[in-house]
Amino acid sequence: MAFGTDLHRASDLLVSVSVRAEVNRPKITNLVMAAMEELTQLALEEENMWLVDPDTGNRVLNNVEYNRRFGPLDPALEEVLRLIKTEGPLQLLDLNNTLQSTEVGSISLQTEASIETGLICTTPIILVEMFLNVEQWSLLFSSIVAEARLLEVLSRGEQENLDGAIQVIAAEFHVSSPLVHTREGYFARYCKQLGFDSWVVVDVSLESIFPNPATKFIRRPSGCVIQAVQNGYSKVTWIEHLEVDNTLVHHLFKPLVVSGYAFGAKRWIGTLACQCDRVASYLDDRVMLMRDGRRNLLKLADRLVRNYYSSVSASSENVWKSIPMAGAEEDILIITTNYNDDHLEMPRGVSVTFTTTIRLPTQPNKVFEFLRSGDQRNQWDLLSVNCHTNEKARVRTGRNPGNCVSIVTIDNSPLIFYLQESRTNTAGSYVVYSPIDLFALNSVFGGENTDNIQMLASGFTILPDKPRKNGEEAGGTLLTIAFQILDDFASTPEYLPPMSVTTVYTILAETVLLLRASFLQ
Repeated sequence: MAFGTDLHRASDLLVSVSVRAEVNRPKITNLVMAAMEELTQLALEEENMWLVDPDTGNRVLNNVEYNRRFGPLDPALEEVLRLIKTEGPLQLLDLNNTLQSTEVGSISLQTEASIETGLICTTPIILVEMFLNVEQWSLLFSSIVAEARLLEVLSRGEQENLDGAIQVIAAEFHVSSPLVHTREGYFARYCKQLGFDSWVVVDVSLESIFPNPATKFIRRPSGCVIQAVQNGYSKVTWIEHLEVDNTLVHHLFKPLVVSGYAFGAKRWIGTLACQCDRVASYLDDRVMLMRDGRRNLLKLADRLVRNYYSSVSASSENVWKSIPMAGAEEDILIITTNYNDDHLEMPRGVSVTFTTTIRLPTQPNKVFEFLRSGDQRNQWDLLSVNCHTNEKARVRTGRNPGNCVSIVTIDNSPLIFYLQESRTNTAGSYVVYSPIDLFALNSVFGGENTDNIQMLASGFTILPDKPRKNGEEAGGTLLTIAFQILDDFASTPEYLPPMSVTTVYTILAETVLLLRASFLQ
């Protein structure tokens, strides 16, 4: 882990020094201005720049038109355009397939392009300010952004306005499963005001200025166009246009990753909409809780969920190992972390995080509803089997009733409480929870400081097993199951005692059996 961190620091320093060089500043400025023009055309000229795939109903980039506008001049492309004009546009989708790969050194990169539009319950200027604050941006999209670092500010915009701001950022993007490799890269971010209450924020990789033959991830002009609409809402058109090496994708996730679904625009828009709804719920006076107590509860649950995202990620900070047990049927991965007095939010001692991903034949929405139900917890939770479980309190955090924070109890002796948050959007769902004692709950509802409440996040990542075809509702679920527990058997980051291995395997194996049984009834 230390080696990876040192490597990142050295690479960041090299990029920072290169970016500051006077010879490179105008190159980066020209690059981001061209990227802004490209992204604006992709977002605002949908009819020309995007096609509808008749099999999936999804919009796919019109690569012929894209290359005509933004690619290098190619006589063969002109001949293709002539044929389309004379023979009709039916061949466009087939032609797209021949224009979707790029050679970088000896690596063949696959192109992924997606577009999604959504109504977001906040104003354009608030969104722009969040996107130009890298720390806020990474927290807002913590389910997608594993880590982000601001390396350089080339322009802060005009006076107090963010119009014209240019930043250089290092970021790592992830899915909440260690089976999906992260994507890392350096890119410039540019903010431009298009008109009154209309903005564009664009990211573009720096590969054209600082080429790297070992690159496995390039961010072509990606980002969003933000336009004000009525009642303080914004219309956000998001575009993700990437080049990536997908040769090492795990077989379970291959349909989602290779199709572009796992890191596509739908996921960014779905996450943004849910997070902005969640912020609005802080001020929802219809909830029967004192405002300070509600704010505390939501703040604590948000910290819990972000801990889950980071703990279950394949981020370079996490060094996962296969469980050392012969005959283990699933891909069980494990990591140990030693928390000391510097980690006030975590229980002191050695924490063991272990996870696996299974496929279920049930639709993702049904799996989500089952797992978030307090009344059905005793059907899969080993601690509550044969006990009565129910939801004691709930605070909605979005327009979808599935987005909520709740307190779930197990009527055992003594009474067990769980803090749980469930989140769902069009691209995926999460159910995350942690045990919490009555003393901590009282301090939460009493409006006291919750920074020292210690929790370990466990939970589920719920994704479709493949992209859905047009109008298709049937299909299975990829369910990632993750537990974090304190270990009492002298585990270290380098060594896991046999007793700990047995405990980990037993918990996961028996939970998987209960879940499979629940969805086969």
